[in-house]
Amino acid sequence: MKTLFLFALFILLSSYSFSQQEPSQYLNDGIASVQDGAFDDAVNYLTMFLKSDPQNAVGLFNRAMAYYFLNDYVNAEQDATGAINVDPQYKDAFVIRGRIYTAVKNYDGAVSDFNSAIDIDPNFGSAFMYRALVYKAQGDYPMAVSDLNSALTVEPTLLDAYLFRGEIYVSMGNYNDAIKDLNLYIANFQNKAAAFSARGLAFYQTGKYKEALSDLEKAVKIDPGLESDFSNVMTEAQNRIKSEENK
Repeated sequence: MKTLFLFALFILLSSYSFSQQEPSQYLNDGIASVQDGAFDDAVNYLTMFLKSDPQNAVGLFNRAMAYYFLNDYVNAEQDATGAINVDPQYKDAFVIRGRIYTAVKNYDGAVSDFNSAIDIDPNFGSAFMYRALVYKAQGDYPMAVSDLNSALTVEPTLLDAYLFRGEIYVSMGNYNDAIKDLNLYIANFQNKAAAFSARGLAFYQTGKYKEALSDLEKAVKIDPGLESDFSNVMTEAQNRIKSEENK
């Protein structure tokens, strides 16, 4: 009986402590949760914070980020717009809303928001990079490459830009440049199936069948769902390797 009483008292005190948490701590915990990828927790913390300060642009932006990664685009857009209304110079809020618009295929709205972010900060590499993805989705590869070039000019350490540019080069048939970009990306990240997939296809198209097979096998190991996409290419690469060995 005493044990049950102590347990109940512990729960009561814990709940009381949580309810008495300072609003700024909710904000800090929410931001940390976004950075850690704990998006449900982030929404909960930031919602608690925003009850005390509903017009806080930082809180709204971070909750928009959390909603975005939870694929809740309606609430994400609402929070991103709220952050922009509070702070019209909040370049990151324009970028996250642009990404939201990209996800729902509102490409005109996305480009407009990325343009706004670039107007605020002409050296904002991420805004160029994500605008490039809109052009990629629209099939405008030259504009996409131009934006990725700009992104890397102003922010050379923006490694995702090398991945995206490499993928676009594959789509354009510019395989050697694709391999260069993807080599650089893979040297830093060895767990991205998309990078191995793109480089594998580039190797295949340039007749480097062993390298192609190796990359595609790595891509499938990381993401087994890709096996059906690449099984024919992998089989053909194996056949080409055997044919070359038999010469």
